[in-house]
Amino acid sequence: MINRELYMSRIRPFIGNDLIKVLTGFRRSGKSVMLDLIKQELVASGVKEDQLISINFENMSNAHLCYAEALHKEVIQRVKSI
Repeated sequence: MINRELYMSRIRPFIGNDLIKVLTGFRRSGKSVMLDLIKQELVASGVKEDQLISINFENMSNAHLCYAEALHKEVIQRVKSI
């Protein structure tokens, strides 16, 4: 994975506060890569990997989570197990 230090340096100041972060961009522009880099940085800083929730919506086994109620239930269930 290519390290995107310029983008990470712009995102870092916002990590750790209560603001919701939104990454937007064209298809295949690197949004998932950025999320993986942020996850790696969080784990390196001491956050346990099982405290991070990641859902791949392109995986057909998660297709039911495209509905708000189902996604909400899934996230609540995962948060309770943390």
